Amino acid sequence: MKNKLSQKILSVLMLTLFAFSNTVISVSAVAEKPSLRDNSKSGDSIKLKADISITEKNDPVSLSLRESDVKQVLRMFADRAGMNIIFDQSVSGTVTLDLVDVPLNSAFDMVMSIAGLAYVVDDNTLIVSKIGTEVTAAKQEITLIPVKYLDASILAEFLNKNIFTMKKPGLSNSEIVTINPMTNELLVFGTKNDVAIAKKIVEKFDKKPLSASIRINHTTPEQMADLICNMLIPATSSSGGGGGGSTGGAASIKGFMTGGASSGGGSSEVELGGGEVACQVNASSSGALTAMPLQTLVISYFTQLGTIGVIGGSEEQHEMIQEFIAENDKKQPQAYLEVSIIELNEDGSKTLTNTWQYLSKHFSFNASAGQSGTSPYYPIFFSGSQYPHVDSPENVDSPDYYVHRYNGPQALTYSINYILRNGKGRVVANPRILITNGQESVIDLTSDYVKTVTSQVVSDSLTQATQRDYEIGDDNGIKISITPFISPDGYVTLNITPEYATIASQITTPNETDPTVEDIQATLLQRRNLELKNVRIKDGETLVIGGMIREEDTKTVQKIPILGDIPGLGMFFRSTTTTKGKEEMIIMISPKILVDSEDAINNENTL
Repeated sequence: MKNKLSQKILSVLMLTLFAFSNTVISVSAVAEKPSLRDNSKSGDSIKLKADISITEKNDPVSLSLRESDVKQVLRMFADRAGMNIIFDQSVSGTVTLDLVDVPLNSAFDMVMSIAGLAYVVDDNTLIVSKIGTEVTAAKQEITLIPVKYLDASILAEFLNKNIFTMKKPGLSNSEIVTINPMTNELLVFGTKNDVAIAKKIVEKFDKKPLSASIRINHTTPEQMADLICNMLIPATSSSGGGGGGSTGGAASIKGFMTGGASSGGGSSEVELGGGEVACQVNASSSGALTAMPLQTLVISYFTQLGTIGVIGGSEEQHEMIQEFIAENDKKQPQAYLEVSIIELNEDGSKTLTNTWQYLSKHFSFNASAGQSGTSPYYPIFFSGSQYPHVDSPENVDSPDYYVHRYNGPQALTYSINYILRNGKGRVVANPRILITNGQESVIDLTSDYVKTVTSQVVSDSLTQATQRDYEIGDDNGIKISITPFISPDGYVTLNITPEYATIASQITTPNETDPTVEDIQATLLQRRNLELKNVRIKDGETLVIGGMIREEDTKTVQKIPILGDIPGLGMFFRSTTTTKGKEEMIIMISPKILVDSEDAINNENTL
């Protein structure tokens, strides 16, 4: 007997030790398990049901029921809580449950939720009905809830759509909230439960919106606001969409003026602190729920004040916008750019002219510069002693003068004319400009010119006049567009687009009303354009753009027929004119990166 008793005691001790050791291991294992990080703040959640206690003691209950009538179960809860209970005719069904030491209030809520029932408390009486059935027996009151910062209509719509029509236990199941627009108050036509949940929603969301004014130092407020709206705001949208949608993205509403400014054009009033809204994040609905655009994020800019305004949104969004501005509102490097534009012109001509002339009493002839013929003074064939010379057929009766017969001896004359002409020209423009990183600069050295002339006759009953319309062009000359990219290593990368145009010729036609006047029908330009990308120049060095050359070589030969083709002797009966022209444009660009005193102090390498 003693041995058996000793064995039993030993077995019990071993089992106890085993159980204790397993318990310790289990606890340590649980302690070592990783847990999810909880960033939620206290008060972020709201219990969307009636926060009503049917008993203050809230004693624990233990129940084990099978297919029990729900009315009998609820009567038991009412008796335990010391309350009266009334059932609507819509209440029916059974419940099965096993509860051990569950607080009475929690057990009551569980049964109501499982059975799909709603309840109202009125004068220590529970009024129970099927969810969706209106109970008119409960006393209803009009409760005024003031709203400070938000539009009361937004809160009313949110409560009606998302709370009171969603069949929540212990709450009304119809739209019971309206507003007083004069005082911006909510009017709640419901029970104490309804008023309590409405006050919780107002307390949670009716808060003063966050606002910040951020100074912009190195870029313009408008440019920074556009960057925030196009690059940052779409990422903050709840729907993930960006730019211009009404369903959660950044909806651009540029042109909305504040600070007394008018949105219409042409106003000459002085605007003090006037700003514009760049964009805002609009709320969107998701499924059957209605969105509450309470903290709409609005980005505005004030050009005269040099600031960006941020209103609404969360603290995290404000922090993100401030970090974005700090990273991108940087001082843009600048460079001093010296541009030399040189146009070289060189032209020349060589003219060799042979002139023959024969004079006699009855026959005269001359050949000069390859043209054969005669003058009025020495006609080829002369009959009579003289003949009249007139300018037009209308002046036959009044000749200008008379041409007489040549009375001298026969003569054959020959003359040679040899002329050389050389011309050189040089046009220099030397503009100096200050360029900013990433910003296009334009050097415009063009002039205006008449492209076309259109004439028309304007007449009335008394007068008649010619009206001319002139079309003016403005691209005659040189125009250079330069976009720099200044790097910290002392290099300047340029995108250069030089455009050079000169008038080549003009096409004219006689005027219809005045044939002595020529109207310009078209002006033809000669262009020499380049487009250079990513040209890299070191600070202080010079870039030379050359080779924009235009050459013209013309040779004209005039000769007397037959005689000019004779080998050897033909050179005396030919006239030759040779013309050569050459134009070249050279562009020299020398950048010098500017370093202000602040940067020079911060740069250890600056001498």
